[in-house]
Amino acid sequence: MEASRRDELIQLCQELIRHPSPSGEEGDIARFVRSVMISLGYEDVYVDGYGSVVGTIDLGGSGPTLLMEAQMDHAEVGDVGEWHNYPFGGRLDRGRIYGRGATDQKGILAAMVMALAWFKQDRSDGLHGRAVMAAMVHQETFERAASKLVADNIRPDGVISGEPSELTIERGQRGRASIVLETLGRMEHSSMGDRSSAEVLVRLISEIKDKFKPKEDPFFGKGALTLTGLHSYPLDARTTLPVRCRATFDRRILPGESRDGVLDEIRSILGGIQSSFPGLEFSLAIDRGDGHCYTGAMIGSEGFAPAWQIDRDHPFIRTVMDGISDSGLKPVLSERSGFGTNGCIYGGEMEVPTVVFGPSRRELAHVVDEYIDVDQLVMGCECYNFIAKKILTRRESVRDGEGD
Repeated sequence: MEASRRDELIQLCQELIRHPSPSGEEGDIARFVRSVMISLGYEDVYVDGYGSVVGTIDLGGSGPTLLMEAQMDHAEVGDVGEWHNYPFGGRLDRGRIYGRGATDQKGILAAMVMALAWFKQDRSDGLHGRAVMAAMVHQETFERAASKLVADNIRPDGVISGEPSELTIERGQRGRASIVLETLGRMEHSSMGDRSSAEVLVRLISEIKDKFKPKEDPFFGKGALTLTGLHSYPLDARTTLPVRCRATFDRRILPGESRDGVLDEIRSILGGIQSSFPGLEFSLAIDRGDGHCYTGAMIGSEGFAPAWQIDRDHPFIRTVMDGISDSGLKPVLSERSGFGTNGCIYGGEMEVPTVVFGPSRRELAHVVDEYIDVDQLVMGCECYNFIAKKILTRRESVRDGEGD
């Protein structure tokens, strides 16, 4: 990459970091990304109902549609006092760009946006179809809804999901289910009651922990079940027994595990303890979340996304690997499943050929003093450029490998 383009890429990454964009508050960065896409020559740049920004590089002809996507929102900063670098400063220091979202995923977003812009500027003969860039909202909260809206509008033949993968190709991931267990009780003074729904919930959680036996897969690993939240209602009632207590679990699921199946598994565990609690009342369900987009639209989704995997010999994988090779980087197909990504929607629910690929390491996501290495950022951008070129030299869909 020539020096002027390298500088332009670094500056875009820094500017994206300098636009704070928690989930549901991406309006400022969305307007910035839209203006950048328009200035770089993207066509048909629009903002969808949820607020994701979508731009197209249209090459004409009957070629495939490639979707590249990365999120605009980021995790919370936490205690700013723990940061050595201002979270929204985009500071460049010794080959690293610091700031919230640098790895997850503003560096990746910058790399994709610039890669497709330069792909258009350097356009050569023999290219067909279109490349679509989607800058996504609410990935940290409601990725299922936001991703599905983009995919329904675009109808991609293949997807590159931008996540930090250390520039290796990840071809699948565990799915996830957010499971809610609630116990019900009677509201009364704590000095008078003989059984608290909170105590019952603790016992049920202990039973689940002791009896849950996760399935395991050589590629995906274990189907984990992790307690992530505990709440009682009414809140902060120190001398009142709670009417309702709620536990939330994050369940990572493997191929073949269904929504009903993961609930039945826990019901079976709890069935063995009911005799110890006469009159026990509890409910078990997949959680559902709802919220607002910066556009004013309501967004929500059920907390379930299936596992997905694409065969290592799939034509889409081969094409992506060829593109990476053309960039000068040796392509590496990861032997581990990917992090939680929008790929669960594209590759899982919609069965579109999907890979996860991006610069930086997943371990840097959501941490204090998050950063991305400039060398990784530059190499990722070059790879995205060559991947697009390789895919769009085809005249037909990359779903099944016809039309080389």
